[in-house]
Amino acid sequence: MASPDQAAPQQPTPQTPTPQTPTPQPTEGAARVAGALNELRAQGSRVTKARVAILDVLSSSDAHQSADDIAQAVDRIEPGVHRATVYRTLDSLVAAGLVAHTHLGHGTAVYHLITIPHAHLQCQQCGAVIDIPHSVLRSMSKRVVDDYGFTLDVGHSALLGLCKGCQASSPA
Repeated sequence: MASPDQAAPQQPTPQTPTPQTPTPQPTEGAARVAGALNELRAQGSRVTKARVAILDVLSSSDAHQSADDIAQAVDRIEPGVHRATVYRTLDSLVAAGLVAHTHLGHGTAVYHLITIPHAHLQCQQCGAVIDIPHSVLRSMSKRVVDDYGFTLDVGHSALLGLCKGCQASSPA
């Protein structure tokens, strides 16, 4: 029997889906958060309300968000989490390999959940950010290692240029 301080384990109650009550499916964002939390636990890290809130914010969008944007969103869903905690937690999630931070052009660093490793292109005219697979840069990365002995971190900074739309609207 469980002591008063411990909750007795609850047995799951089976539910049979009916045509009126479809089986609930986890959203893609919820699945990404669950996967990240499982990885944190596997690494021996604590699951805190700040980590959960930040992962919820990052999983709700594929956008690349600044630390300030994330802190504001976290404040809306978990008002007790201090802004400094958000910054420290972002750093710890980057160190854990769950979140990437990337420098875009001349702006601040942006963060996003790591789902599929990718690099970034950023349009210097409109600011659009395009995710590209690491494989696109593989031959260039190999050549840089072979010729200069330097290993690129292709996800850390964006490659700058002009997107297709801005090229079409720019004078030739």
